Amino acid sequence: MSQPSDFSRRKLLGAALAGGLAARGAAQSACEATPSSGFAGSIGRTARDSKPAPLAAPHPRPGAPNILYIVLDDTGFSDLGCYGSEINTPNINALAAGGLFYNNFHCKAICSPTRASLLTGRNSHAVGMKELAEDDFGYPHSRGRITPAAATVAQVLRAGGYSTVGVGKWHLVPRRDQRASGDRANWPLGKGFDRFYGFLSGWTDQYHPDLIEDNHAVKRPAQSDYHFSVDIVDKLLAMTGDHVSADAAKPLFSYLAFGATHAPLQVPRRYIDKYAPVYAKGWDRIREERFQRQIELGVIPADTKLPPRNPGDPAWTDLSEHERAVYARFMAAYAGFLEHTDEQIGRVVNWLKEHKLFDNTAIFFLSDNGGAPEAGLRGGFQRPYGDNMTAEQMYARLDELGSEKTQPLYPRPWAMASDTPFKYYKLWPYAGGVQTPFIVSWPAGIQAKGKRTQFVDVIDITPTALDLAGVPAPSTFEGVCQIPLQGKSIRPTFENRQAPDPRDTQYFELWGSRGIWSKGWKAVSMHVPGTDFSQDRWELYNVANDFTESDDLAASNPAKLEEMKRLWWVEAEKNGALPLLEAPAARSRTYDQALPKR
Repeated sequence: MSQPSDFSRRKLLGAALAGGLAARGAAQSACEATPSSGFAGSIGRTARDSKPAPLAAPHPRPGAPNILYIVLDDTGFSDLGCYGSEINTPNINALAAGGLFYNNFHCKAICSPTRASLLTGRNSHAVGMKELAEDDFGYPHSRGRITPAAATVAQVLRAGGYSTVGVGKWHLVPRRDQRASGDRANWPLGKGFDRFYGFLSGWTDQYHPDLIEDNHAVKRPAQSDYHFSVDIVDKLLAMTGDHVSADAAKPLFSYLAFGATHAPLQVPRRYIDKYAPVYAKGWDRIREERFQRQIELGVIPADTKLPPRNPGDPAWTDLSEHERAVYARFMAAYAGFLEHTDEQIGRVVNWLKEHKLFDNTAIFFLSDNGGAPEAGLRGGFQRPYGDNMTAEQMYARLDELGSEKTQPLYPRPWAMASDTPFKYYKLWPYAGGVQTPFIVSWPAGIQAKGKRTQFVDVIDITPTALDLAGVPAPSTFEGVCQIPLQGKSIRPTFENRQAPDPRDTQYFELWGSRGIWSKGWKAVSMHVPGTDFSQDRWELYNVANDFTESDDLAASNPAKLEEMKRLWWVEAEKNGALPLLEAPAARSRTYDQALPKR
């Protein structure tokens, strides 16, 4: 390539200088703003010849409700009593009985993307959270943080006149910034919360958590019977009490994100012992019983098919005596952990009722994904992941399971039972990964009760909350142009069980596995790590008539499948879900171990 002549160089230099001077002039103009810029009054030399104009305090609409998000972790579709479980969850059941429960609610199959979508009302790729909030993969869809172009519900509601408090799990900050020296911009206080108490990472020990309060690390309270779930509810009630004492008329947004029921499954032994006999019957019987109970309760359609056991998951009767004893104890710990969590939710509800706040508090309850398969077929005893203990070694220490001495996660087939009646588990694009419980309670605002069947996505929750609060989503926030909300308010479904679905299409993508739902049809493709994306095999389901994705229609309706595949690419591009990336090697093993052999 030829070099520019002296004349050309001088011309380029002149243009650069002119551009620099113009930019400098613009900067000087911008810097000439004074404290009185935008002032609506008048300023003389003294107050006598001036006119004040106080800043207007933001106010939500009169009677705006308090808003409470309650998020469970790794809790499957069937784990709650009101969704067909044998686990004792009376307080959650009461929220469902007094309000609405949805059987067609969808999340993002893994924690950080679901939470980013929940708090912003936008799809996870669009806000930079394609993956877990750990690393920046170098693309806009995978920064490991929520972009400033997507203000959270806490930021918007606080600007609209709400107080905002949060407790529990965050997992929306890059790993490098979780340290004491890390940037605080993506910690909870940087994302709109007045107060926060909990942990920043994906999971923590329930007896010895890594705690932060506001913007600094703190030590756990020194008490012999400490448990994280109890601690965060104590903090939430204290924060709420402080708020009510200071300004009872001001509405409050609260975010209660339990570590439960994510690993480690840790809970006092009395909760585990009561369930020990229940799970001796094994995962196959539990799954069948939950399925029948779901039919009887009307949670699922009466003609629903129960898919066969997932490929690679053994029958309970094929296990050894020691394996059955150990694996039953794992699930007893999980059930006890969930019952213990339900008690903490009951404490919150009772406090709200005692202070006459419950009726005008809109509660949105959900789980971030389906049951967790990451511990494989043997489970994790001392550590949830990568534990190589044999069943015999676990059996010798069985009484320690769930205590401070262990950090367990149940074997994968219990995740299959957790997700009854669906196939597969957390991380997967099938309903077992993405379809979870969702309950709405607002006694002052919802007169109707019962089941709702509309297709609802987690991105719809925050638009609904803003609708109830009367606080519109801003087009710019703190000087940053905002991505429009992608979710829709589901308020029309509150009183009308026949209200239309909030949308007619929703895409899914995680680690290269893909899914697309549109007008009652669903296409899904599991990506095999290390293979070309063009070789992925797609399946097609008419989920309007096939609730559990049991009958693959890909071969019999190839034209519809091609239509759905083309639609996936359109939605992926529109929502910033490209390029397709595979999971890091450690996470790919979770798929490898459970993929059906073809």
